[in-house]
Amino acid sequence: MKYIATASLLALALFAATASAASPSNPPSAAKSTTGHPQQSHTDHGKMEGKTAEFAALDANKDGKLSKAELAKHKLGPHFGMLDADKNGVLSPTEFAAGKAM
Repeated sequence: MKYIATASLLALALFAATASAASPSNPPSAAKSTTGHPQQSHTDHGKMEGKTAEFAALDANKDGKLSKAELAKHKLGPHFGMLDADKNGVLSPTEFAAGKAM
């Protein structure tokens, strides 16, 4: 019974977090430009630049994706399967950034 209550509470918390993140009263911080790319504020610029530089350094063949082999020596290497959210065998910059945020 305790397990069911804990699981129900966890499911409710995840639902509430998802609902609040998608609510119109919580607009995204990065506005879309006419080119379709998000515009970054100047305060976020340094943080994004560091992540982009690390991603670029790991991307040995410069294809804009990280393979399991390219990520092997990085501390996130053992977690490649978990980070590959769309299960396409490579990490996008977004998937890599999500892994760094964990």
